[in-house]
Amino acid sequence: MLFMDALFNSLLVVSSGYAMYTLHPLQTPYGYAAAALSLVHGLVGVVRAAHFDGDECNRLRQITTGIMELVPLPLTNIELYLKSSNPHLAMAHGCFLIPLAFDVVAIWRDVEDNSTETLKDLTLLGNVVSLLFLGVNESKNVYGGMAAIAFGARYGTVIFDYYWEGLGGHINLLADSAFIMLMAMTLTNK
Repeated sequence: MLFMDALFNSLLVVSSGYAMYTLHPLQTPYGYAAAALSLVHGLVGVVRAAHFDGDECNRLRQITTGIMELVPLPLTNIELYLKSSNPHLAMAHGCFLIPLAFDVVAIWRDVEDNSTETLKDLTLLGNVVSLLFLGVNESKNVYGGMAAIAFGARYGTVIFDYYWEGLGGHINLLADSAFIMLMAMTLTNK
């Protein structure tokens, strides 16, 4: 399984590196930040898989996983809304900081918090609906694909994990890689 961890994390590193290469940090700062966070998450995963640091990297990996569950979709929404015909709706997606803060505190304290998970789910669902709304308004089918990938990354992994233990994490990394690639391609076409 360590080989598969390293492989899928390397795929995330490559797609994030491509996104950072194609996006300009001054023209698309939110997309660039999403790619940079994905790169850090992928690098932590590669280091963890290469050295089998299960205990030493575990807390950092949990924090970056929590960040990856919450941050890329709202940052992409902000970037896409700023480039759309309704830029005034962009900063409403900044509300993801609230569940992110709760999640980081819960991980830091080693506390299982169901309300934080519910808040994360509501944030994700709101951002998915918002991206679908923007896709319909702008007549962009790729936005629907990005929303489906984000939804599948969160909820599809549970289904895969049910049938094959440990596969959900790999599917999540694959979905994150696909989302970052689609985000980079979408933002460079603008």
